[in-house]
Amino acid sequence: MNGNNERIVVPSHTPNPLPYHLRTELTSALLSESVIPKIQSALSDGPRDTGWMDAVRERAKQMIRNGDATTWQGVVDKLAKEARGVTENQPTVSGGLRRGHSSNGIKPTADPTVDKPVDIRFPEHAIKQGTQVVRSALENLVEVENTDAHR
Repeated sequence: MNGNNERIVVPSHTPNPLPYHLRTELTSALLSESVIPKIQSALSDGPRDTGWMDAVRERAKQMIRNGDATTWQGVVDKLAKEARGVTENQPTVSGGLRRGHSSNGIKPTADPTVDKPVDIRFPEHAIKQGTQVVRSALENLVEVENTDAHR
């Protein structure tokens, strides 16, 4: 399990963040059990399968075409906010006046996708899948000590 097949004992009440020695021991155990690649796979396969990466790419193109972001860092910053659910300045078909828009909120262009909203929040099922992989790995490596019984 953790090199010598012993489970890592973790008190049921631990401070946040975890103490350095415990965090190091857990990280080492996860690395030695090759769990990290499984977690990475779970967190990349789910979004890719749902088209999330394509949606992020499309939203980045919208930002550049609309002038909502003019630098790479501006695109990254706005994408990060929108992926967390912050939707300031996200284009909508009935949105308000922005650069290049007419008074009805629709950008005068032949491209109908420019003002179509794109949801780039990280897929919930991918979060659940990643959480399950981590939980399963930790259940195999960790023993939670019931510190309430000692009080």
